[in-house]
Amino acid sequence: MSTTVPKPSLAGAKTKQRKGVAKAQAKFEPNVFRDSLVKSLEAVPQGDFDGYAKELDTLGNTLEYRKYEDQLFQLLCVGRLLAPGGNYIQDDAPQCPVSIIGAPTAELADIRKVVEVFHKLIRRYKYLQKTFEETTLTNILQYVNKFEDPKAPAGTHPNQDKMAVATALLVSGGLVGSASVLASLKKDHVVKDGVSLAFITTYIRTYLTAETIDHLGSSLRRGGVADLILFFPPNKRTMAFAAEHFKKENLDKVWEFYQKQRSAGIREEMAEHLRTMVANEESHEEIATYLKEQFKSEAVSDVDFLATIWTNLLSDVDAAASAQQACETALKEIKDIVPLLEPYASSARAQVGLINTIQGWCYEQTKAMAVFPRALKMLYAADVLSDNAILYWHSKGSKPAGRQHFLTASEPLIKFLQEQEESEEEE
Repeated sequence: MSTTVPKPSLAGAKTKQRKGVAKAQAKFEPNVFRDSLVKSLEAVPQGDFDGYAKELDTLGNTLEYRKYEDQLFQLLCVGRLLAPGGNYIQDDAPQCPVSIIGAPTAELADIRKVVEVFHKLIRRYKYLQKTFEETTLTNILQYVNKFEDPKAPAGTHPNQDKMAVATALLVSGGLVGSASVLASLKKDHVVKDGVSLAFITTYIRTYLTAETIDHLGSSLRRGGVADLILFFPPNKRTMAFAAEHFKKENLDKVWEFYQKQRSAGIREEMAEHLRTMVANEESHEEIATYLKEQFKSEAVSDVDFLATIWTNLLSDVDAAASAQQACETALKEIKDIVPLLEPYASSARAQVGLINTIQGWCYEQTKAMAVFPRALKMLYAADVLSDNAILYWHSKGSKPAGRQHFLTASEPLIKFLQEQEESEEEE
């Protein structure tokens, strides 16, 4: 007969808690973390950035960086801990000996020394990078207007400039993987007083000291912040004001690049929308209304605007159709879109650009090449094209694609226009 053996009791025995569990259950004390970090860094000779980096490396073994990631980078960016809303915690604690806004000036050489400390720290503790990019830096930038030194001369913003220079170095150097951190600067409370505009201007100037303008554009595009106009105060979001601002800042090439990028994106969206409207058989009145609204934005030049209308409202030639059928179909469609072209062909430059668009389209649609002279006549009769624009195109404004063919095909019309011109001169 078996008897149940009682299990041994652990009553009175002391069990040792695992180290990881103890850390996880430890009280969250950001002030204690700050005081320990600052005290240790104060022991490093002032201005010894290698010393700061080595001390931060060593402190990672005892100060639980993983638990206090946000506080660590607040101290290294703005020198103090932040309360919700971006204000400094008011407890008279000393400022961190090394920080971005603690740099002597916003000059590249001074900020680069501090940024190098970030590089060494994150190379050693790789897990810190994600929190820094996705949380801390993003939050700090949305309150960048609150970190200004009240003793700074009127009209200057040294701490904002320091953060802008540092952010550009961090992004261009790959420590922050995306320019998406700049999205915080598009918030109303930062934009309205011109803080965002000043920040992005300094950021761009600094970025271009390390990388090309194409690299800058690609970085902004990938980060979803390529539309620079959104960093301007709402009452200054005009192309004219933006052009003047970048010119004054000696960043004309940046503005030209931005215009091209923005225009290309808008043209692509516009082309897709026009194709959808045609597929849905929307009326010409609805298309005209849409075009009018798009043209108001001034984001696309009149030449590109006309090219986008032409290439997206005309169908490709049916491969099975004969040349005659292809021409008749194309001319019918052209007749339908003439009223949509006329409002945007007011300048000679736009008209010559339209003729070249037609030339290129006919060259690609080989069966419809005979359409070219008839299309010019139709547009001339409808006052979309002027005689001067057509004559200029014929003399020196044509594109290389199929040039000789189109010049020859348009000879009768050119001769007629020249005779008209001579007749008017005689009168």
